[in-house]
Amino acid sequence: MSLREVMLADLECGLAIVRDGYEVVPAWRILTPENDFLILTPFDPDKPEKRQRMLGLMPRFMAWKLATGFVLTAETRLGLDSGEKAVLAIGVTHHERLGVIRRICRTPSLAFGPPNWLPSDALDDAYVRLLPSGAIAVTALEAKMLATVFGEDGELPARLAGPGHRRSSPRPS
Repeated sequence: MSLREVMLADLECGLAIVRDGYEVVPAWRILTPENDFLILTPFDPDKPEKRQRMLGLMPRFMAWKLATGFVLTAETRLGLDSGEKAVLAIGVTHHERLGVIRRICRTPSLAFGPPNWLPSDALDDAYVRLLPSGAIAVTALEAKMLATVFGEDGELPARLAGPGHRRSSPRPS
C-alpha cells in the first residue's frame, strides 16, 4: 500500500467513528519495516503536560521500533472561531509529507466533504520532526521504560494495527 492508501484507509476509520456519533481519538499508525502499530492518544485539554509527555514519547517509540513513517488521524476544528470540523490524516515518511481532510457537515444530516489533499508546505514542520532520522540510539534502560509505557497495560498501549497487518504500509522510497 502507498502512503496515500494507508492515509485514506485510516481517514475512513475516523469517518466511521463520527458516523457512529463519537469524537475521533487521535490515532497514530507507526509504520515499521515488519509491522504497523496503532497507538491511541486521548487528550485532556485540562492536562497539557500529558499531551507534552505523549509528544515526547512518540519519537522515542518510533526510534525504538525503527519506524519508517507514521499516519496521524484525528478530528480537528477548522479555524479558531469556526464551529466547522473535519477528520484529518497526516502522513510522514522520510521521503513524503502528506495531509488530507474531509469536512464534517452536520446539517441537514451528517455528511462528509470530498477528500481535500493539502500541499506539503501546509503541514507544520513539527510533524516531520517527530519522525526520527539517522542513527538514533535507544539504551537498554530506555527500551525497558518504553516497553512499559507502550505495553498492553501501559499508559499508551501500542497494538499491532489490524489482523495480519504485516508489511501493509508503504516501503520507503
